Amino acid sequence: MSKKMMAVVVENFQKEPVLKNIDIPTPLNDEVLLDVLAASVNNVTRSRANGSHYSANPAVLPLIPGLDGVGRDQYGKNYYFLISNEKYGAITQQVPVSKKRLLPLPQNIDPAEIAASMNPALSSWMAIRQQLSAGVKNKTVLVLGATGYAGRLAVEIARYLGARKVIAAGRNQEILQSLPADDYIQLNDNLVAQLKTVGAIDVVLDYLWGIPAQTMLKELLSLRSNPAALLEWVQIGSIAGKSIELPADALRSNNLRLLGSGIGSIPVAVFGKELFLLAQLVADGKFNVHPLKCQLTDFNQDNWQNTKQRIVYIPNQFKPAYQGILSKLQENIKFTIMKAVVNLKLSY
Repeated sequence: MSKKMMAVVVENFQKEPVLKNIDIPTPLNDEVLLDVLAASVNNVTRSRANGSHYSANPAVLPLIPGLDGVGRDQYGKNYYFLISNEKYGAITQQVPVSKKRLLPLPQNIDPAEIAASMNPALSSWMAIRQQLSAGVKNKTVLVLGATGYAGRLAVEIARYLGARKVIAAGRNQEILQSLPADDYIQLNDNLVAQLKTVGAIDVVLDYLWGIPAQTMLKELLSLRSNPAALLEWVQIGSIAGKSIELPADALRSNNLRLLGSGIGSIPVAVFGKELFLLAQLVADGKFNVHPLKCQLTDFNQDNWQNTKQRIVYIPNQFKPAYQGILSKLQENIKFTIMKAVVNLKLSY
């Protein structure tokens, strides 16, 4: 008789995910079976689960949703992981993961904070570090959609990576004012007047697309005093719409560079290197993370569809593994070296 585990399962893209008992999968040759300590839900996870995301694959149904998480192997070692099999996602008690997609973590971590922050933080981190022509150091950055979880982290990450000025743009005035930005733009009918007060913008990190992006881009271009200055617009999310209208002369008359950042646009090997850098910063508490923890047994449509908070499911209880004095010292030395490497790499 095969052993069972609890997992959230998507059986059909037209139906909501359900919590079920299913067989524990057998790892392949290059995989390890992890006990999942924490797995978060984000917009990409939900859209892949309902088939609306461009990377959703109906051929692998039924499937377990979840792109990443924090897990522990049979030896008690913690890892941040990215799933390696579309069929077996992270929102489950056990998940098989390729050894190439494991990132070691220290023992004294909060798995929920790591799981909650890595995917949304990675969106702006990769956009800035890999897609922009020269990063954001000493530049003015506008985060469009800054009131969402990923947008809030983008404000912090842009600042951390050297932006001279960060402007947060979104609808919710209360959340906007709580962000560590230099200026704020509320997306309303007074957009032009607000844009006139913030000065020239070098980079836009766009989590919205659709009409808000179309309107913002039109007004930004019309207000530029120097159209030859480079404006880089990075399309990261599309929760407000999948398309915009862009007149041809807007491209010809401005030094405008439109680009995307997401699954498929950046090589997997590059993701691995950047994950290492980002994970150390997240584990070190560099960014503000406030997840709402839910036991996997409490899965329901209310917490699955909760977009106001970063939901993190806890499939297995986290108990810090026992470490003797020597092993604690070895781990502290190892991660001190890792942090030094991170700081060295970020200085270039």
